[in-house]
Amino acid sequence: MGAIAEIADRYVDELAAVDPVSSLRGMGVLGEPDSLTDYSPDGVARQRAVLQATADALAAAEPDGEAERLGKAYLGDGIDDELAVIDTGEPYRLVSALFGPPAGVRMMFDLIDREQPDGWEVVAARLERVPAAMDGYRRSLLHGLEIGPAAGRRTTDAVAEQCETWATAGWFSQYVSAYGDGPLRARLDAGADGAGAAYGELASWLRNEYRLRASEHDGVGDERYAVWGRVMLGSRLDLDEAYQWGWDELARLEQQKAEECKRIRPGASFEEVRDLLMTDPDRAIEGVEPYREWLQALTDETIERLKGAQFDIPPPLDQCVVGIPPEGSGAAPYYTPPSEDLSNPGHTWFPTLGKTSFPTWDQVTTVYHEAVPGHHLQFAATRVVPLVRAHRLGFNSAHGEGWALYAERLMDELGGFETPDARLGFLSMQAFRAARVVIDIGVHTGRTIPKGWPGEGQAWTWDLAVEMLEWAGGLSRPFAESEVLRYYSLPAQATCYKLGERVWLAGRDAARARAGADFDLKSWHANALALGPLGLDRLAAELPGC
Repeated sequence: MGAIAEIADRYVDELAAVDPVSSLRGMGVLGEPDSLTDYSPDGVARQRAVLQATADALAAAEPDGEAERLGKAYLGDGIDDELAVIDTGEPYRLVSALFGPPAGVRMMFDLIDREQPDGWEVVAARLERVPAAMDGYRRSLLHGLEIGPAAGRRTTDAVAEQCETWATAGWFSQYVSAYGDGPLRARLDAGADGAGAAYGELASWLRNEYRLRASEHDGVGDERYAVWGRVMLGSRLDLDEAYQWGWDELARLEQQKAEECKRIRPGASFEEVRDLLMTDPDRAIEGVEPYREWLQALTDETIERLKGAQFDIPPPLDQCVVGIPPEGSGAAPYYTPPSEDLSNPGHTWFPTLGKTSFPTWDQVTTVYHEAVPGHHLQFAATRVVPLVRAHRLGFNSAHGEGWALYAERLMDELGGFETPDARLGFLSMQAFRAARVVIDIGVHTGRTIPKGWPGEGQAWTWDLAVEMLEWAGGLSRPFAESEVLRYYSLPAQATCYKLGERVWLAGRDAARARAGADFDLKSWHANALALGPLGLDRLAAELPGC
């Protein structure tokens, strides 16, 4: 490879230096052991400088071969879109319980490999930097108040509560308790105390000062939404077309849900069937650890079922570990990729929201989404193909979430939902993602609910959005509320799932039509995943030829 491979390699190292939290969470690259992201305006400026320097270098370089062609496309598109996000001022108003700096810093500690010889040294060094990171974040939010607009009050309250939960529950102290006795004991305890105090102070400041100047409006408007849409989707979204398509897709899925309900309880509504599935003790697992063990067993069984038959999954990527994140995390399950050297495996994380009883009807499809053939397989595939480094370790939200939703659809095609309960769970999660499209676009851009749907003719409100998720996905009220807060805090991300899946399905159809009788699904999957993460516009152009 040539200059673009060198640029991509340098970019990974430089990004790890200025944003080690995102580097570890997103790419599995640790960075300097004693570093932590500087979230202050100066830190944001340093991140921007890395992005701009990389963009300039890419513009002057010509690709040498296919990997560099794809790598230049991935990096060039993504960096341009990230620069637009920074230049619009979005880092100075990013208040999110799932994607914001407080959540990112805490989640980073989940990913430090404490089994390595220097693992606890890394923990101690990074704990000591948490107060400065939270103070830098506070200074960025203050800058955001000066330039306007501010984040919304609902998301501010949610993050304040999150930080307070981790502070008062002593999460950092519990985390370091696993060290036991040793020479780092006093240093770890002091670091944990300082980190917990920093989160508590941030919670108080958010609640008592920032909230007073936070926005009363939950939406961001068309202009800011378009900026977020570019970075999340890798596409310039036609909002009217996407909004109408989301409603059409939701209608299709509601019809299928009704048919599946007949197989479980003839004559019953979805709400009645959902109540049965949520309350029947024979359909639930009791206890957090038995629930985690069930998730792990299903993950392992699915990997064995698909390995060799549908996908080639090389060791050590045939392992995906299920974990339970602490209270205060968002409601949605999520995935964290393996480390760059593959020494630390990929993980799926399933929040419990304080529950001890876990219905399973809608979790089979989530395992497929988060593990295999979803996110874990996708990351596994790109880790072992000859892409340039930044591309091999990278991620595009619509590409990744679209693949994971396509993976659920694929498992339905392969007979992976063996009971009506599980298949209704699949259809409900599909409907949930279709509802996300219309809710996210609607709440942020002011589009109204069309005729024939609950709330027709009205602009979206908090209650209408929450009730739509309860109705379409069968979500519990706390889960639905957590989801809507998520949409408010990161515009366009919620649309990535269904709009991304649409591109994957269209690409497969086009490839099948092009190859005719010679079409081989396993080969197409391998070739398509080997493209690495791409924005939707580029992905749509590449998939038919895979």
